Amino acid sequence: MDKKAFWEKYYKLMKNIYGNQEKIENLIILQLNEAELDFFKDSKYVLGRFESTLNQFCKICENNIEKLNNNMLVLLLLSYVHLNDLKNAKRIRKVLKEKGMDKERPTWLDGVDDFQPSENIFKGKYITAKYDKRIEDLGKFLIKDFDKIEEFIVKEWGNILPKKMFFNLIDNVGPSPFNGLLYEAYFKVGHFYKSEFIRDYLSSTIVHEIFHFHRSNYLIYNIDDTQIGPFKFIDEGYAEWKRTEYLKKHSEYKIYADNCAYHMLGSNLFELSNLKDKWFKVMFDFLNFPIYETATSFTYFLEDKFGYDKINKIFNAIPDYPEIKTWTDYLKTYFESDLINLMQEWKNKILENRDNKESISEKIITFLKVEKIDDNEIIIYYKSRYPLWAGHNIFIYDDMMKLQSIDKIDKYRFLKDGKLKMNTVKSNQLTIFVHFFQYSQQLKFNLDDNDIYL
Repeated sequence: MDKKAFWEKYYKLMKNIYGNQEKIENLIILQLNEAELDFFKDSKYVLGRFESTLNQFCKICENNIEKLNNNMLVLLLLSYVHLNDLKNAKRIRKVLKEKGMDKERPTWLDGVDDFQPSENIFKGKYITAKYDKRIEDLGKFLIKDFDKIEEFIVKEWGNILPKKMFFNLIDNVGPSPFNGLLYEAYFKVGHFYKSEFIRDYLSSTIVHEIFHFHRSNYLIYNIDDTQIGPFKFIDEGYAEWKRTEYLKKHSEYKIYADNCAYHMLGSNLFELSNLKDKWFKVMFDFLNFPIYETATSFTYFLEDKFGYDKINKIFNAIPDYPEIKTWTDYLKTYFESDLINLMQEWKNKILENRDNKESISEKIITFLKVEKIDDNEIIIYYKSRYPLWAGHNIFIYDDMMKLQSIDKIDKYRFLKDGKLKMNTVKSNQLTIFVHFFQYSQQLKFNLDDNDIYL
């Protein structure tokens, strides 16, 4: 098949990517059999979409490796991991380090090139899930409810889903990368432990990732460097918004997300426009802050302003506007307003609702102890009714009401009995806010006090 005929047929099939997945795969395999590999040298990503052509994807990437940008190198690395070729995965990981990826996105790829899958897997109609054999007990526990994920996504999105999706649980911590070509994600579960709350949290996070795969069926725009920020701000906020429905906590999570947004927007840690213009910089500069939850609060604002149905269809409606050529123009047309104007309206609303009247007051933290380690560091011990994650459920201010950066000390997230660390502050008193779904607590702690039971 000549070049023109192939691409005409390919793009015609791609208009219904999930309905035509098998036909697209067969078309590519046929072309590989008839033509040289170099036929795809300018469209390498096509070969990365299927397991059957993944080896060829790796080969053609290696043929021009010096010309690959970091995003393509990440896809190459993840493809080698999928093929269980860890030797080449580690080699590409080293190249990415040399090219500054670890500085650009700290901890993002840590541990991925050392994934050692267990033989025990979950295999459903759409989902294949594996976990690292070194966390056998935890992995087996976490994938137990994956059949419920399949039930939810089929009910929510029908057959507008990839025919195969891969989820791998790895023994590491930090942000989790995914391969959007192959519909594969690597979840770092080194900070998790066996509990139903954790299992539900992970399952809902997988629903979040599956949404990203689902919306690819509708996304027709080229998301370049000028579009990626506005796109990710909406995309991640919506995905979190949708996972709350899996948890059956849609209204409760709104209260929590708005509280998180209040702390972020009220503290002026970054320019409001940076959420849409410099999404990745904000996310990685403030890893211990609730950036995703803040984006989710904006999605709830859109739901309040435009109605559930309009927000629920924000991606599905893209084909209804064929004349629109960019994501930002689509948003402006769909909402009849510039994104930054909507964001400013949202910020004003969040800050006006300072005490979040929807929150239910509760004594979440029941015990606090502050220990000064040295002139630079304080450790805070706490006991709680609910599992808490430092920086996402707990917010600490000095007596000038400046939000402090805090981090967990323990390996695990979401602890009822935990400790966190922060830099020493010139302050006589700390003001602490705690939020867990619809519940909130505010307390003040004098740094001269000893243990305090609340």
